[in-house]
Amino acid sequence: MKVIIVGGGKVGELLCADFSNTFDEVTIIDTNERRVEKLVEIYDINGLIGNGANSDILLEADAANADMFISVTTSDEINMIACIAAKQIGAKYTIARIRNPEYSKTKEFIKQSLGIDLMVNPEYEAAKQIFYMLKYPTAIKVESFSNNKFNILEVIIDNNSILKGVSLIESKNYIDFPSLVCLVERHGNVFVPRGNYVFEIGDKIHITASNKNLKKFYKLLGNKDNLEKKITSSLIIGASKITYYLVDFLQKASFYTKVIEIDKDKAITLSETYPEIDVIWADGSDRDTLIEEGIQTFDSCISLTGLDEENIIINLYADKLGIKKTVAKVNRASLKQIAEDIGQYSYITPKEIVGNIIKKYTKSLQGSRASDIENFYRIANSKAEVIEFKITSDHSRVIGTKLKDLNINNNTLIAFIIRNNKQIFPNGDDEIKVNDNVVVVNYQQKLEHIDDILVGR
Repeated sequence: MKVIIVGGGKVGELLCADFSNTFDEVTIIDTNERRVEKLVEIYDINGLIGNGANSDILLEADAANADMFISVTTSDEINMIACIAAKQIGAKYTIARIRNPEYSKTKEFIKQSLGIDLMVNPEYEAAKQIFYMLKYPTAIKVESFSNNKFNILEVIIDNNSILKGVSLIESKNYIDFPSLVCLVERHGNVFVPRGNYVFEIGDKIHITASNKNLKKFYKLLGNKDNLEKKITSSLIIGASKITYYLVDFLQKASFYTKVIEIDKDKAITLSETYPEIDVIWADGSDRDTLIEEGIQTFDSCISLTGLDEENIIINLYADKLGIKKTVAKVNRASLKQIAEDIGQYSYITPKEIVGNIIKKYTKSLQGSRASDIENFYRIANSKAEVIEFKITSDHSRVIGTKLKDLNINNNTLIAFIIRNNKQIFPNGDDEIKVNDNVVVVNYQQKLEHIDDILVGR
């Protein structure tokens, strides 16, 4: 398959890294010559210097034969024009990154009228992820399935956890409800836990259960306060694009919200857009400002400034004050590791969220007729994947056979099955059926369709 990517920025580079290993031919187009040369050298792909919305450049890139055309420049208009032009030339599927809220309001019209197959808004998706994290304050990250009815949470085993020093088999004495520990990350290593696995302080575990039972799980982590009191207020530092979408989510959930923004014009604009919230024109990284604005009275602190370092430091301070939940926007991979090393596990990275959405879409198009990919997430610092397959026909080796009789790869685990809107934690006697949604956790294994979970497929 052939893919063309317009825009070699953060998202573009992430896509080059992903697709250079999965597509037969990858071409990057960017106006910055040095950026193109760098990406071509690192990922062994084709490069073209120029404007991706220029028809001559598209013809030179052979867009007419592209299976996938993706435009992720910093300009919404260029992304839309490039996709429209590529579609007219003959590109099979087109994807555009659209960040302006005004365009998002006419999303369906743009898709139907202009032929853009997928529009991705990184700020909206980041805001949605933050909101989910506020709903489950103990979780570092939340991945949702089947229209948010079922979740996989990433949590930390700390010194207060009842599970500390307990084996997975022994944990059944405490975890007396249907659930599954899907994956563990320990000291940078990722593995599917077996019965003799022992929970240790610092382990990042991915667990799934019903929403009701996930709340019970909080007790086992030593976070009883998070169970008894919901988060109902948020202090947001920075009036970024993410902030606008996040305020929408928070307002609908009746959160008390305050935003501190250092730029006067941005503060005024946000205040005029959302007169019902408190917007403060001040430096949100200043200690006196934070104290004066009552940071210690908020349930959560969300740092969304343009500086990763500033976001991490603000959240460290909020943690010290006992704020229940903190979330920081962190883009740089090196800083994400530093953040985790100092105990800052809850962060969002918009470029990775967009990369996941685009990869899910491309995987769906590459999938077999026996299964379609409904959801796709990277977890454990992108070392593993969670994929939700929709079983659409009986042309699959996994259908109608008891799971204990299937030779499933050791690096793959069936987390749960969704059948008739119910979550099933399968045992060896269960079978996969047509119309099931099957959620699979996988690492070090390439999965394009459901049969790929089998050894020797």
